[in-house]
Amino acid sequence: MARVSRLDAVLESCAPVAIALSGGTDSSVLMAGARRCGVRAIAISVDTGLTPPGELAAARELADRLGIPHVTIPLDLLVTPAIRENRPDRCYVCKRAMMEAIIREAGRQGFRTVIDGTHADDRPVARPGIQALRELGIRSPFVECGMGKADIESLAIDLGVAVRPSSACLATRIPTGEAVTRECLALVGAAEALIAREIPGTIRVRCSGGRATIEADPAYHGKLEQLVDAVKDLGFSEVAITRGGYREGGVDSWVR
Repeated sequence: MARVSRLDAVLESCAPVAIALSGGTDSSVLMAGARRCGVRAIAISVDTGLTPPGELAAARELADRLGIPHVTIPLDLLVTPAIRENRPDRCYVCKRAMMEAIIREAGRQGFRTVIDGTHADDRPVARPGIQALRELGIRSPFVECGMGKADIESLAIDLGVAVRPSSACLATRIPTGEAVTRECLALVGAAEALIAREIPGTIRVRCSGGRATIEADPAYHGKLEQLVDAVKDLGFSEVAITRGGYREGGVDSWVR
């Protein structure tokens, strides 16, 4: 596969590399790809409290399995006003803070090049954090070799990496301008974990004013109806199901 060969070449040109590892499919495949082509690497994750449950555990487990050193940095992003107040530039500010922390840790570990799992299908308009990556000189090997989501998922199968449902920062579940609180993040994380135990695919629990709106594959709405009371019992004042299912676009989905 020509694109995989190009990926190997890009990774080799970056070596040695520090991989920004979220635990999602894209960065996990990037790490496995680095291991496969023999590039010296370290994986660095950031524990922000905004990550969906299970992501960091998956990152640690895969790094251990591949034999790649893994470091987790604690970073409380809710002390940052733009993030806590959920301003329009929150995603950019968040990504920049995370990547600056990874760059500092990479330098301490002796790695000058940081790479991430952004791919060719990611649109800057939907992912404001891409601007921060460019400003900080983060390299995105999948973009450089033209690999999109389908290519990455195909490579994941070849490399024995689990293809996980699309994920995103938990703060995207809260509409812009409504404060991001630890309580709301905990509720959203618990609700999505509860639903994911029963329903496959991408799940989002949007939260506004204590009310939850669930987005999931319409094919499973019958099962989802049975879970509404359990979700409400977590602490939501109301729970509703979006009939159209999951809407891509993070915080922008609130205005679609």
